[in-house]
Amino acid sequence: MGKKITPKKQARGQRRGGGQGLALLIALVMVGATFMLMRGLSGGDGKKSASSAAPSVVTAEENSVKNTGEYRAVWFSYLDLQDRLQGKTEMEFTNSINSAFDNCVNMGLNTVIVQVRPFSDALYRSQLFPSSQYITGKQGDHMAFDPLAVMVQSAHDRGLTIEAWVNPYRISSTEGTAPCAENPGYKWFADEQTKNDWVVQVGEGLYYNPAIPEVQQLIVDGVAEIVKNYQVDGIHFDDYFYPSGIDDSFDAAAYSRYTAAGGTLERGDFRRQNVDTLVKQVYQTVHSLRSDCTFGISPQGNVDNCYDSMYSDVKTWCAQKGYIDYIAPQIYWGYEHPLPSARFDVKISEWNAYMKEPSVKLYIGLAAYRVGDSESGFTQNGDDLARMVKDSRTKTSYSGFILFRYDNLAQSGEVVGKEMLNLQELLQDK
Repeated sequence: MGKKITPKKQARGQRRGGGQGLALLIALVMVGATFMLMRGLSGGDGKKSASSAAPSVVTAEENSVKNTGEYRAVWFSYLDLQDRLQGKTEMEFTNSINSAFDNCVNMGLNTVIVQVRPFSDALYRSQLFPSSQYITGKQGDHMAFDPLAVMVQSAHDRGLTIEAWVNPYRISSTEGTAPCAENPGYKWFADEQTKNDWVVQVGEGLYYNPAIPEVQQLIVDGVAEIVKNYQVDGIHFDDYFYPSGIDDSFDAAAYSRYTAAGGTLERGDFRRQNVDTLVKQVYQTVHSLRSDCTFGISPQGNVDNCYDSMYSDVKTWCAQKGYIDYIAPQIYWGYEHPLPSARFDVKISEWNAYMKEPSVKLYIGLAAYRVGDSESGFTQNGDDLARMVKDSRTKTSYSGFILFRYDNLAQSGEVVGKEMLNLQELLQDK
C-alpha cells in the first residue's frame, strides 16, 4: 500500500463504512435474538459495563464455523481500527473489538486479519517501530495499552483465527502520515549516506528500498518480533511491494552496486529477485519460530500489474514451495465488468490455473466495498458475494475467501443489506 490508486488502495485511503444499515436490516428481517447482536457492526461508542468485555455471545467452544474447512476471513484495516482506538481506554477498545468479532462469528466467518503495521509503525508493543498514530493520534506517543494483545485474546476467546497484517515497505504516503523521529524510515531518510537509497521518496510518500539487505532484515526482524511475542495464527502481507510507476532513479544506486559486483539481471528481474528474497526470508522465519503460524500474501488480481509494476512474481510463489502458505488475489470485479478478461468468473479460473504447488492454498479476496457498483461489474441483485463464494468453491485449488473490509459490511443501503444476508445464509448452510 502512495502508488497509483487501485481499488483496494482507494478504499483503504478514502472509503469508510458508514451507518448501521446492515445491523438494522438484519434486526428487522431476520428472526431471533442472535441476529439482533449484529447491532454493533458499525463499532458503537464502546461505553458498556466492564462485564460486557467478556465474550458474551460466542465462545471458542460454541463457534461452529471455525473448522468448516473453508477459510472465511475479513480484513480489519487501520481505518476500521482507528475510530475504535483513538481516545479510547483499554476497556472501551476491548468492548468495541469484542462486539466486532462477535459479529464476524455470527456472520459465519472464522478468521480476522488485523492491520498492525500500516506505515512503518506498530499497533502493538515494538522495539523496532514506533507506536502508530492510529492509536495515540501522533506516531511515537506512549500507548496506554496493547491493541494487538487485546485482539488476539478477543479472537481466540471466540474461536476465531487471527492474522497480523503488515505493510512491509511503506513508510508514509502523504504529509499526514509523515514518520516521527524514532521511525527507522525517518532515520535512514535523514542520513545523507542512506537518503534516496535505503529510503526513497516517491511523490509525497516515503518507501523502503526492497533492494537493501538492511531493509530486508528490518522487515524480517519485525515479523519475528510479532510471532515471538503474540500468539497470532499468521502473518499477512497485502499488495504493496515496489511503488507503482517508479522509474530507474528509484533504485539507481542499488542497481549500480549490483551490476558493479557482477550482477547480470535486467532491472525488472533484479527487483523481482529482491522481493522474492524477502518473501522467502519471511516464510522461513515464521516457520522456524512457530510451525503452527502461516504466512500469506494478498496481491492485486491483475497478474501483469503484479509482475511489471509491483515486481512481485506471484506465479512463482504459487508454483514453488518455500515462499508462502497461501495466496489471496484481490479479485475486485463483478460478473458484468465491461472488460471480459476482468470478470470475476474469468479471474478465478485464471488464478486457479496458477496454483501448481499443492501446499499453497488459494483464497479469493472479495470487494465488499463495491457491492452494487455497476462500473466494477457488480449487479443490483444483492447476491453477488454469495454467488462469488459458490462459484469459487467449484475451483480445484480454492480454500476460502477474504472480505474487504469490515466497516464496509455495515454500509447503509438495500443492496448491501441483501448482499450480507444472502452471504450469511450461504455460510450458515455449510
